[in-house]
Amino acid sequence: MSRSIMNELREAAVVTGADGSALHNAEVVKGHNLAWGGQGNLYTIRPYTLGPAALEAFTVRERIHVTIDGLGEDLVDLHGIGVYRRHEPRNGVEGSTELTWRTATIGAQFLSLQVIGHSDVFGQVRVTNTPSKSEGATVSPNLVPGPVDPEVTPMKNCVTALYPQFELEALGATINTGDIRVDVESRVNMVPPIGDVSRTSKSYTLFDGDRKVGTLLAADLEIGALLHHYPIANAVSPVEFATIVSA
Repeated sequence: MSRSIMNELREAAVVTGADGSALHNAEVVKGHNLAWGGQGNLYTIRPYTLGPAALEAFTVRERIHVTIDGLGEDLVDLHGIGVYRRHEPRNGVEGSTELTWRTATIGAQFLSLQVIGHSDVFGQVRVTNTPSKSEGATVSPNLVPGPVDPEVTPMKNCVTALYPQFELEALGATINTGDIRVDVESRVNMVPPIGDVSRTSKSYTLFDGDRKVGTLLAADLEIGALLHHYPIANAVSPVEFATIVSA
């Protein structure tokens, strides 16, 4: 019987973030032989540094706090895979002529999210994105009033915008937030933001078609191990997409 890639990743000694339990150590940031094809082929992520556009896949941990009418309320941990198409950095500070970490805005298109978990209340829970809608992330300058201290390298604002789909076994339906986009926010010091945890700041109504069935009370999203990194030369963020994500 063939072994699944996730089983191989969990058993590989350096992939300590594959189960979402240890997402902050240096080995996760470096990558691992199984994904990269051998020693010397690793992509190193450095804080406060701009990198090239790329197609990237990560392990993902998501935690959702959900209440469903007639079923109850639960906090559910989910694990799986996310795929981004990260665009070239662009200048995000009006009047600036230099593209640096401090001035750059980096956009990414969310291509796929697939996470799964178990709830004692809802049974199996699966969360995916909605490819037919504009979803993605924007990392932008943290603009504060007053003079800029050139000796301080700033964190940047990160907003990930999604239209999640929630498949709940006990409900027998896939529900969503309708036309309301879910934003999870954080502050980051590198892109891709390995080990970062972004969170919602408000609750969202959940619908089965036009019928209200519950509430997404809160959610957080953690980027784990970088599984694959493919540089691409033409990933320029469309203006309309950047506007949607940053709105």
